[in-house]
Amino acid sequence: MKNPANLEREPSSARARQTLELISFLTHEFKTTLTSIITSAGLLVEELALSPDDTKAKLISNILASAHNLEARASELLNLTKLEAEGFHLELEPVDTNTIVYSVVDQLSPIVHSRDQSLTLNLAPRLPTIIADSLRVEQILLNLLSNATKFTPQGGSISLTVNRQNGYIVIEVQDSGPSIPLEEQHKIFQPYYQLKGDKEHILGIGLGLALCKHLVELHAGKIWVASEPGKGSTFAFSLPLGTSQEPVSNSQ
Repeated sequence: MKNPANLEREPSSARARQTLELISFLTHEFKTTLTSIITSAGLLVEELALSPDDTKAKLISNILASAHNLEARASELLNLTKLEAEGFHLELEPVDTNTIVYSVVDQLSPIVHSRDQSLTLNLAPRLPTIIADSLRVEQILLNLLSNATKFTPQGGSISLTVNRQNGYIVIEVQDSGPSIPLEEQHKIFQPYYQLKGDKEHILGIGLGLALCKHLVELHAGKIWVASEPGKGSTFAFSLPLGTSQEPVSNSQ
């Protein structure tokens, strides 16, 4: 005989699976269309042979940036839905943090350059490897650094710092954008939350930081933000060194 508690959970579990299937289908459809937009815009730049300072080139660059932004938000929605509906296990392996940092920087360099921003790397020497899911760590850092480029004004500065502290690798992304009010700092890692005064920015649907929090905590790490008026914001996360601390499982 089934446990009554299990009977109560089954409909909810079925709905979660149906929701996941629907979002997976929609995400696939979105990405197919966005891939066409991104490819066409890229070919248009080549066909017109425009200089970076040309007005048409800047407009096409905005189209590409917006399309990439939508693609990233669709992926965030799918990943967060998977986490909440069924969970997933990390693919743990020895990871060189510097390799991930350089990969993310390479991906975002065109955006940083197009906005005339400066990106400074501060990497501690002889950093040890960590036991982590390299794709997920890259996803976390890509999200944080992408946010920094959005909120930092044209010609502003961004810094990325990696060091070792008390048995953890700590990665910090500092921007020179608007500060985050103290009363809102503890809310920004909640799903669907958006800062009240930033409607002019392309924020998506408020899932990126929530997803980062999930992924960091799956690695038994922590994520936080520090922000002061006139000094921008610093988003940081820590990941434990070695295998002494088992990652948190998200499976139900």
